[in-house]
Amino acid sequence: MMDEDKYQGPALLGIVLRVVGLTLFAYMAYATLYGPYKTTVVHLALFAAAMLFIAFLGRGRSEVPGMRAVQWGLDVVAAVAAVGSMGYLVVEYERLLNLWGSSYLTQMDIWVGFVMVAVALEAARRQSIVLALLGLAGVAYMMWGNLLPGVFAHAGMDAQRFAYIVAYTSEGLFGTGLQVAATYLFMFMMFGATLQATKTGDFIINLANAGLGRQTGGAAKGSMAASAGLGTMVGSAVGNVVATGTFTIPLMIRTGFRRHVAAAVETNTSEGAQLVPPIMGAAAFIMAQITGISYATIAVAAIIPAVLYYLSLYWVIHIEALKEGLRGMPEDEIPSAKETMKDGWHLLIAPVLLFWLLIVESYTPAYASLIALAVALLAGMARAVTRVPIGELVGQFDTGIRQAAGITALIISIGILQAAIVATGLGPRLTEIILSVSDGSLILTALLTVVAATLLGMGMPTPIAYLLLAMFAAPALITAGAPKLGAHLFLFYFAIKSGSTPPVALVAVVAAGIAKANWWRTSVTAFVHSLPGFIVAFMFLYSDALLMQGAPLQIAAAAVSAGVGVFAMAAGIQGWCGDWIGWPERAALVAAAISLINPGSLTDVAGFAVVGGILAFRLVRKRGPESETRETRSPTKEI
Repeated sequence: MMDEDKYQGPALLGIVLRVVGLTLFAYMAYATLYGPYKTTVVHLALFAAAMLFIAFLGRGRSEVPGMRAVQWGLDVVAAVAAVGSMGYLVVEYERLLNLWGSSYLTQMDIWVGFVMVAVALEAARRQSIVLALLGLAGVAYMMWGNLLPGVFAHAGMDAQRFAYIVAYTSEGLFGTGLQVAATYLFMFMMFGATLQATKTGDFIINLANAGLGRQTGGAAKGSMAASAGLGTMVGSAVGNVVATGTFTIPLMIRTGFRRHVAAAVETNTSEGAQLVPPIMGAAAFIMAQITGISYATIAVAAIIPAVLYYLSLYWVIHIEALKEGLRGMPEDEIPSAKETMKDGWHLLIAPVLLFWLLIVESYTPAYASLIALAVALLAGMARAVTRVPIGELVGQFDTGIRQAAGITALIISIGILQAAIVATGLGPRLTEIILSVSDGSLILTALLTVVAATLLGMGMPTPIAYLLLAMFAAPALITAGAPKLGAHLFLFYFAIKSGSTPPVALVAVVAAGIAKANWWRTSVTAFVHSLPGFIVAFMFLYSDALLMQGAPLQIAAAAVSAGVGVFAMAAGIQGWCGDWIGWPERAALVAAAISLINPGSLTDVAGFAVVGGILAFRLVRKRGPESETRETRSPTKEI
């Protein structure tokens, strides 16, 4: 083996991967403006080939020389197989697209189809063992599901039909997942990379701290606002933690927050950013593709839920700060709002333009994001304070492309599951099974899907977790009585939260690493702090009004009811309602919050009465500012 100092493979490979990535970006920009090369399937095959090439060859490798050589060999084989199989489809697309069925496939077609499946499973394995195992289960079910007993059995499928459905139709690898990755996700991740290169993230953090830094627990509240503002454009909870948490977590710790609490706050705020329009972590575009509901409708529907989610976190943070006797940020660390806006106002042009193009002008997401990307570059380069060297910009683009490649590697394998559900008729039978277990109860069906969200979302990006849930669980929720949009937003919410739920809790692990805190304690704290937001998610299932559906008065009433429910749950969990309260009052507040889930005059009146009564009683009896200290609060130790 050649000496590593003399062997320039890794450096050369980095250049090759960067060239491939930037070439792909140029092609995707061309396709966005002028349409894809040849047909949609050819377009997807070219996209998949480049993404898999980068995903396989762009990973880190072992420091052990022998193991590194083995990994290199496997990576090269996988990359060649990906490019070769996708290239075969590009060359043979006219014949393959005109086939009348699986019986017309040649032996080479079948073998290439199986190579595509193997490549998809290997790409998934490198990102998520759970998804790879699900993919293998999908293959086994399609091939040998006829041997299963009862409702899970189907008519069976030979290798020829399997290869045809999975590799050469829109029900398989080239289905919804890959279409979304190529049409929406890639360009939005490039837009996020552009914003990071132009220091838009720093501007948003400074602006958030300027506005909220002086409040009680100001560092955490500033973190909340910064993560909400940046995270909707970053599109990844983990990416958001890294982008904002490296600054906000140490600041929270310096101002008095315990390490695991600071990490938990950043975890929740980074996850919740995916609920914030206009981008919503790219999953909104998957939702539009699956449901047929326009993106503008989905984005508008998410406004009240996003406000309520961050309202719940605001109360949790506020009470946590009171519990610890914390104040605002040090005055010398609070940026000037005037100076911040003076230096960075132009960085807001691109996000505002994106929102306008998507919501008002109804441009396609890919086109709108490309235009916003170009404007972000021009705005960033227009002033010296935000001007970025070309080398650094290319580096950010390279990072964004590699992140997109990692997610695309996961998404491609979703096509196997889609084929297993659609081609075998498993989807309707899964709905029947879920409804038989829940006896048709909407609340029980919802609780079952929460368990499924936690299991399916372990270690996966939110768009992948949501896509799985949309296939497996959405039909059951809708059949049980949930509105279509409410059901999908409910699943989206818990796909988001699966990133911080033990035992995997990837988002919490990253935040805990920055805070140098125990990751398990961080994830449990993040879960407890999220409970008020769960009230909002369950309200989706019972009221369209929270999703901007209905008369203005009805929408306003639902928003007020949900806001009170969020406050009641936060107060009950944290033990504060105008003053520190004991367990009986905390239990009453939690019960009041639950009563506000299902809109109804009696339950709403009861909930309002309990919350208003306890709050009024405690405010009257409050002894003064000194009661907001650790010495005078309830002796119970919260997490």
